[in-house]
Amino acid sequence: MLEVLLFQYKDMFGEDFPLAEFKDAREIDVINIVYDCVLRGEKYNGSRNAPSRIKGVKG
Repeated sequence: MLEVLLFQYKDMFGEDFPLAEFKDAREIDVINIVYDCVLRGEKYNGSRNAPSRIKGVKG
């Protein structure tokens, strides 16, 4: 899912999402941030506060 969102982000904004800033973050948190950017149609602005639209899987 993350890969699809990253492609969608690049297609929408013409640049890669700054994934290197999230090397220590959980994947689900990155997914929510990228998804929020794509959904709102706004490039990432440095904020790590995004609604948890997609929940992590517990197992």
